[in-house]
Amino acid sequence: MSLITGLTLAESGARTYTVQVPDRPVTASVPAIIVFHGGGQDSRTIAARWRVDPPNPLPRPLEDYLLVFPETNPGMGEEWVHFQAGDSKFPTLDLEFVRRLLTELTTTPYPTGSASVPTVSADPELIYAAGFSNGGGMVWQLLNSALSTAFRGFAAVGKALDPEKARHYRTELAATGAVPAPAPVVYVHGTADRGFRPPLTVDETDLGTTLPAFTCLEMLERNGISRDVPANARLAPGSTGITEVVVQLFEGEAAFLMATVINGGHNWPTPATRGNPPVAEHFDATATIVTFWQLHAGLPN
Repeated sequence: MSLITGLTLAESGARTYTVQVPDRPVTASVPAIIVFHGGGQDSRTIAARWRVDPPNPLPRPLEDYLLVFPETNPGMGEEWVHFQAGDSKFPTLDLEFVRRLLTELTTTPYPTGSASVPTVSADPELIYAAGFSNGGGMVWQLLNSALSTAFRGFAAVGKALDPEKARHYRTELAATGAVPAPAPVVYVHGTADRGFRPPLTVDETDLGTTLPAFTCLEMLERNGISRDVPANARLAPGSTGITEVVVQLFEGEAAFLMATVINGGHNWPTPATRGNPPVAEHFDATATIVTFWQLHAGLPN
């Protein structure tokens, strides 16, 4: 596998990204997965959650994809810029960056080391977005923007959908009589994460008024799924003795998967994840996302 670091996006100043290139591609046009790191992190941190950690081998299910790990604007303090409560206007800085990144990924020949297929580029019909925490916010922003149609599937870990994003997008579309298109989405969040539910007070916050509840209801409406139809729910196999993972699959015009990590902290759960405990080490968020996209969002396997 070829890991190319420090690539500078054309005409973007200091914007950089890292890309993992398949070394035995079948064709020169391959699926691409863009993964946005969390606030205070960098591309290397989030790449490790996708097992991109040389010299360790990449998991077989990821070998045929172009894995892309962009960096934030150096002047923005390792934070992706997306619309949220308190913003006076709609930010476009990182949306424009992603637009340019998509153009570069689909037109640049990345070397593979293979004699039969020496270079690959991203297939413009098979591009996916995932992100953690602040990077998850960037994924929700892409889903609720004009760029949403450039992606086949989405995944946000450790970050619920901000109502401001959804409402702004719906207002934009309403001017033409349109509504947000259905989209296959994975949403993973730990209940011990402060972003899941505010800390307990004398008057405990009603779960139905929290951001995870809003996220679920917004995705059900967007994907044409009735609230009266039960999800296909399961308990992820295994347990840490502290954490359990409830996985709910809602199917409609597009599928929505919500994985709730009971007692889980602010982290991207995998068997190798350390930090921000409790971690559901028996649950692999990365594998769950990829499998979901393969089953519900056209990702080749």
